[in-house]
Amino acid sequence: MFRGVLLSVFGLVCLVGFSICLFVSDNLLMFWLFLELASLSLIPFFFLDSESGVLVSLFSYVVVSGVSSSLVVSGLMFDDLLTLLVIGLLLKFGLFPFMGWVYVVLIYSNWLVVWGVSTILKSSFLFFGFFLSGGWDSVLVEVCGGLTFIFIGFFFWLYTYGWVYYWSHAMISSSASLVVMSVELSPDLLLYVFMFYLFWASMVVMLLSRLDGSRVPQLGYIFLLIFLLISFPGSLSIFYKLFVGLYIYSCSLIVFLGWVFCSISEQFYLIKYLVGVGVPRTEWGVGVTF
Repeated sequence: MFRGVLLSVFGLVCLVGFSICLFVSDNLLMFWLFLELASLSLIPFFFLDSESGVLVSLFSYVVVSGVSSSLVVSGLMFDDLLTLLVIGLLLKFGLFPFMGWVYVVLIYSNWLVVWGVSTILKSSFLFFGFFLSGGWDSVLVEVCGGLTFIFIGFFFWLYTYGWVYYWSHAMISSSASLVVMSVELSPDLLLYVFMFYLFWASMVVMLLSRLDGSRVPQLGYIFLLIFLLISFPGSLSIFYKLFVGLYIYSCSLIVFLGWVFCSISEQFYLIKYLVGVGVPRTEWGVGVTF
């Protein structure tokens, strides 16, 4: 256990350090190097948990990191293969049609891995817009983002068996939001959005890690859940939703409608869960079991 904690601390320092180095890299090769080193820095987090499924999660993460790295470097080396770079970044962020690996990695790992994938590793989206040449590349990103929102909107009701499942949906939706916004927004606005998301996501992951496994949450946790996830006046969630929704609307109306569908589906799902706290879950059906 001590060795796992020590490795995790080392991985955290490397993860933050290499992510910061992304912002000071002076060429594409160094950017790619720091991006991959940051991804590899997450590996020690997996050893904090001794569950058997961790090996499956780790294997999936390593394979996806390797494939996405190959696609990204191919796109960086050859201008004619720039689309491969975009596909590699879409794979790394887990957008449609590459969402499956995110569930395998998050569900079978621990909450520290969930936090790392959900927050620090997302910083590379700030550079996404620099690699887009416009035209079909931007259209591809917007189409994949819109389809991601639609699928996630259904997944909230069809494939949620615990808090880690819920957060996997919410995290993929947030990833799609960040990537879509990177197509149109300026870097300074994207940085503000990311700092807001980093704070909000860290708070939510901390809360859900405490709620995981408890059938009936304590009253204090319920209030925090409402404040962080339910969109009502005065909650942190409503500020985040309005903040993100405004910027997505400025990017694409079609993508914005997909985001609205996903957000409404998420909110109804959470409200149904809160109403059902203390009520036998069989009354709600298998899809909403926590």
